[in-house]
Amino acid sequence: MMRYEFRFEKYQGCGNDFILKDEMDDDRIPDAHRSEMAKFLWDRHFWVGADGVLFVEKAPGVDGSMRLFEPAGNEADMCGNGLRCVAAFLMEKLDMTAVDVLTKDGVKHAERTPEGIRVDMGLVRTQRKDLAQYITDQGDPEDSMMSIDLSIGDSTIKASLLNTGEPHIIIFTDDIRSVPMVEIGTHVNSDRKRFPKGMNINYVQITGAHDISVRTYERGVYNESMACGTGSTACAAASLMLDRIQQGPVNVKTLGGMLVIEIDENARAVMTGPAEKAFEGKLTVEV
Repeated sequence: MMRYEFRFEKYQGCGNDFILKDEMDDDRIPDAHRSEMAKFLWDRHFWVGADGVLFVEKAPGVDGSMRLFEPAGNEADMCGNGLRCVAAFLMEKLDMTAVDVLTKDGVKHAERTPEGIRVDMGLVRTQRKDLAQYITDQGDPEDSMMSIDLSIGDSTIKASLLNTGEPHIIIFTDDIRSVPMVEIGTHVNSDRKRFPKGMNINYVQITGAHDISVRTYERGVYNESMACGTGSTACAAASLMLDRIQQGPVNVKTLGGMLVIEIDENARAVMTGPAEKAFEGKLTVEV
């Protein structure tokens, strides 16, 4: 049993909230203990409460790196809202207006703008080869995954599967408020034969020529979240690629607020949204 005492900062982006621990001075908690911490620190009744725990470290050639451990104890591949929060933290700590952050999905550039923190999310990937680790369906590596069959209860519906740093299933609906997100997310994530690492589920309702509303069930959290940056990026990209909205910046309404997603002609995504420090505190934990 190890005892840790450390200061933390609480950040949120559109209600997607994180415990952030500064490990820029090389005072690193081992990954196994990070995983154990994430399993209980997320609890809003007995601990701080969060959708995950962010560890910010030094890394060569960048201003900092981020590692996100989720309530299930797993390490996330990427997190758009978490990225904005880490960028905001680094900008304040380093007195900079733009930073490069290393993630498990590569280096991401972020800058502060009057509209919020603007981050380069990288390429939106839609081919089977880019999603092979997340879905066991067989086929040509170059196949598009923009139209797959998905079983929901007794029904089979069409969905899209995109990789925006995290794997996201996108389903369109005419009434987003009535969708039983937790029930559907639990059902899809129970199929570990098809989705061996779990799957993020997003429902999208078109609300205007450049406007969508989204709801997201996140793997690792295994619940609906107030917002998901990679999910909002995937929803905007699918809406544009399937010609459900007009070309241009996409206004994405999440349960926790608004994000703006831009997708260029090369399928590169940029996300702009809020990232705010809520409070700071001190923790004593044993793992």
